[in-house]
Amino acid sequence: MRITMMLVILLASFTLSAAQCLSAPPSKVGLADLPANNKLTRSQEASLNRLFKDLSGSWVGKSDGFYCIGEELTNARKVAKSHRLEMVFTNDDSMVLRAKTKAQERDEFTQRIQSLTLYANQGYLRFDQNNEAGDIWIEALSSTHVSVWSVSRAGTVYHLINRVLKRSPSAFTLTMTTYSNNRLTSYYVARMSN
Repeated sequence: MRITMMLVILLASFTLSAAQCLSAPPSKVGLADLPANNKLTRSQEASLNRLFKDLSGSWVGKSDGFYCIGEELTNARKVAKSHRLEMVFTNDDSMVLRAKTKAQERDEFTQRIQSLTLYANQGYLRFDQNNEAGDIWIEALSSTHVSVWSVSRAGTVYHLINRVLKRSPSAFTLTMTTYSNNRLTSYYVARMSN
C-alpha cells in the first residue's frame, strides 16, 4: 500500500510539473488585450526616474529557471538552468536605464538581458528599442515594482513576455516569463544584490 501511494504521489507531482510547461498565460493577458497607447503619467515618470537612479550601479547574483521542451502538454519537460550574473546599470541619459550583463553561458534568458535597456524619455516606457517596436503594456508601476508585458514575433511564432522587476534597498529581482504562441516556454528569476 505504501509503495502504491508513493507511486501515485510521484506520478501526480510529475503531471503537475509537466502541466506548468505549455500552460496558458493568465486569462487577463492576451494579444488582443495589449493597449495601443501606454503613455506614462507624470506620477509614473517620477516613479521610473527614482527606480532608474536606485538601480544605477553594479549588482551580482544568480538566476534560476527553466525552459520547456516538447510540443504537447503530455510529453513536455522542463530543462532547469541557473546562471551566475553580474549586471551594471547606468543612468547617464535622462530617463534611460542601460544594463550590461555578464553570464557564464548564453541562452534565451541571458541573451534577453545581455544589454537590457529601459526607455522612459519620450513619454512611454519601452524595452530594448526607443520606438513602437519596444512598446510594452504596463501591468504595475511604482518606484520599487514594475510589471510589464511585451510581444515579439519570430516568423509565425508570437512571444508574449512578462518582465517583473522588484527592488528593495540593497537588492532586486528580475523575473521573466515567456509564452510562445500562448504556451509557457520559459521562466527565469534573477536575484541580485550590490
